Amino acid sequence: MKYHHALVPLLLAVALVACKSGGAAASHAASLDQEVQLAPKEQAVFDPHGLTVQFVRVVEDSRCPTDVTCVWAGEVKVQLSTRIDAAAADQHEITAGQHATVGDFQLFVVKVEPERISTREISADEYRVTLKVAHSR
Repeated sequence: MKYHHALVPLLLAVALVACKSGGAAASHAASLDQEVQLAPKEQAVFDPHGLTVQFVRVVEDSRCPTDVTCVWAGEVKVQLSTRIDAAAADQHEITAGQHATVGDFQLFVVKVEPERISTREISADEYRVTLKVAHSR
């Protein structure tokens, strides 16, 4: 019975470490005018500019599957969270091929992968967004 008392604190410590490590977003160092690819919940840090961009999720994916002929190509829209220095994060929904202005920067959604196929659904964690950030001046 005394072994159970020693086991409880150990299990609590393991649970706390698991919760803490699962919540942090993976960060990637990024440079202006260069493409960076992010998975959901990953972020790009543009130092020394103080800009952080996180890929939150795909909001809408109506792209025509590559194995089908469509009248309309469709579009894919992603949600990004941006922060400049210590300011509050702003949320943006941007369609692939378009951009948003964030402070002194232009944030371009270059592409979203994988391409759609008619025979299978894409799970949220499979998506990758390729971004490019440039000065807006």
